Amino acid sequence: MTSVVVLEEILEKFQNGTFEVTNDKIGCLKDKEIMLYGAGNIGKKLYKIFKDNEIQVICFIDRNSNLDSSKYEVPIYHPDYREFADMKETGYVILSALFSLNQSSEIKGKLFELGFKHVFALHEVNLSSIDDGFFYNNLLDGSYDKNDILGKDRAKIIEAFSLLETEQDQEFFLDFLQAHLTMDFTRFKDPEEISLQYLAHDIPLSKNYGNFIDCGGYDGDTLRNFVSNGVEMNNIAVFEPQNELCQKISRYIQQNQDKFDSVVLFPCGVHSEMRKFKFSVSGDAPSSAKIDDQGNDIIQCVAIDEVLQGFKPTFIKMDIEGAEIEALKGAKQTIIKYRPQLAICVYHRLSDIWEVPLFIKSCYEGYKFYLRNYNVMGFETVLYAFPE
Repeated sequence: MTSVVVLEEILEKFQNGTFEVTNDKIGCLKDKEIMLYGAGNIGKKLYKIFKDNEIQVICFIDRNSNLDSSKYEVPIYHPDYREFADMKETGYVILSALFSLNQSSEIKGKLFELGFKHVFALHEVNLSSIDDGFFYNNLLDGSYDKNDILGKDRAKIIEAFSLLETEQDQEFFLDFLQAHLTMDFTRFKDPEEISLQYLAHDIPLSKNYGNFIDCGGYDGDTLRNFVSNGVEMNNIAVFEPQNELCQKISRYIQQNQDKFDSVVLFPCGVHSEMRKFKFSVSGDAPSSAKIDDQGNDIIQCVAIDEVLQGFKPTFIKMDIEGAEIEALKGAKQTIIKYRPQLAICVYHRLSDIWEVPLFIKSCYEGYKFYLRNYNVMGFETVLYAFPE
């Protein structure tokens, strides 16, 4: 097992500011002409951060020909744009979206075929030198004070690290911590294939999805993936607060009624109590919608303990944009009574990677903990908790 001493060394490096600098595949951005592939939500934010740091973005590249170019400060070109000849030789393309590893490889391959010489996925670019708040402020929750790592949270971090079952889990914990502390997400190793998320395919324990609770049902992607992988689900409860996504889940369930005994679809979120919250929704990225005091919408949230009494879950999955701890609090009695298997996303907030396992342990000390990552830059990181 990886020693706690290694973790202590990382904390010391953070305290002293002595982290080593990793080799960046693209090098200094300020002496290059940048083209951003993808003019969506992340592309817009990346453009702004580059502009603020005096990095030249000469254009966006996007296959969507219906984009309103008047909303952008630089041109938007289709990859087949004929006038790209000179820029293909000298320009540097950065994929400005969170594509999976396979998607990134496919897109890069197509751009190379079109003649672009320098193409990099977002996870290959070290952005720490230009703005250490980009990912926290735009893609993650940046409210956590990292100085607490050296103070009130130090003991928690060490305890959570010690709960992990294998060296593989502990090594990922260290990679995750270092990447967030340095804001250099190129440190991550290649993730597992995204289609394996929540399946715990390489964990040598039997899984029971018979009574399945899906918190953050999105458009039914987890249900579809489970069905395509032959996962047997009998009774299902799905929580998804966005109406359009709920309708997609409903249509899928209606078309596949023979695959389940019963399905209950809740058009609401999950939290520690039954309460309404302000909610932010992005048209460009509905998967990133979350509870937000500055939000432009209002959603109803419920506690699992209050609305699923007697459901007897065997497996609970949560991917709810940083509300996982509060949702677990609202499911505490359910976890204590039924000890379901758990798959909880822990990548939205830095502190979740230790707060979530510690909370689950407080419900039942017999859980075994595993960490798996299913997307680049640590996104889609799941903590599995399996009861003895």
